[in-house]
Amino acid sequence: MPEPDPDITALVSPVYLAGESSPVPALSPLMDAGFRQEVDTKGNVQLTSPGGRHHVEYMPNGLTHALWGIAEAPDRYTPPTWQATFTTGTPPEVVAAFATALTQDGGPRPSGPRPRADDVLRPLADAGWRRRENEWEIDFTSPDHLTTVRYDTTPGHPLDADYEPWLVYGARNLGHGPDWYGAFTTHTPTRLVTAVATRMGSPEPVPRTNTETLHPEATVTNRAARSSTPTDIPRASAARSRTHATAGDSRPQPSAMPTPLAQAASARPRRRR
Repeated sequence: MPEPDPDITALVSPVYLAGESSPVPALSPLMDAGFRQEVDTKGNVQLTSPGGRHHVEYMPNGLTHALWGIAEAPDRYTPPTWQATFTTGTPPEVVAAFATALTQDGGPRPSGPRPRADDVLRPLADAGWRRRENEWEIDFTSPDHLTTVRYDTTPGHPLDADYEPWLVYGARNLGHGPDWYGAFTTHTPTRLVTAVATRMGSPEPVPRTNTETLHPEATVTNRAARSSTPTDIPRASAARSRTHATAGDSRPQPSAMPTPLAQAASARPRRRR
């Protein structure tokens, strides 16, 4: 019988108040989809899709406040068609929603008028977020008033490919602004924005091993063995390897996460305000 894991994981909700954690939930869907990875000497990760169109950067030791950068471009030296950015403090599950949708076939790029913001952000309305509209923007604010997803409706901006009409302000702290934010440029596929909205509006809790980064208003709903959480993939893999070895199985066991990626996952992002 395996020994019980002494480490306990808190289950936290809502996701937008859960704070930063291991990047594994966001990186795993990309690796599963065959993204090629490169890790620099500082532990920053660059991932490229099999077709070379999509590029993802995870920069725990970067020089700016951006922790995640995701873009579509023919190569790293061509201006992107669209890009998305998430800052330090962003819960990895929010990035994971975007990354998972990115790996799924969205079909041909839709033609004609872009979907209305209300249609793109419908999951937030369905989750009870409050809608507000004025002459230049549409806001959806969470029931606790701590997080807002905003779409800029100012005429002319949709013609600017570098403009960021989609903004997510996460986990407001009184007097200190948001703990994190995400920004998506004009031509970001709206299905990716909807994927983020769906996760933001979901009440499903997320696991955390460090409660120091939680927002003061976050709710700890339960506690579970750490080994049962997605953030413990390396440990679970090692445990399985020991079990097979004990049973006399000499076959090599696949690693759940490549070694360079494991190094990057262990690099704690520095706060850059």
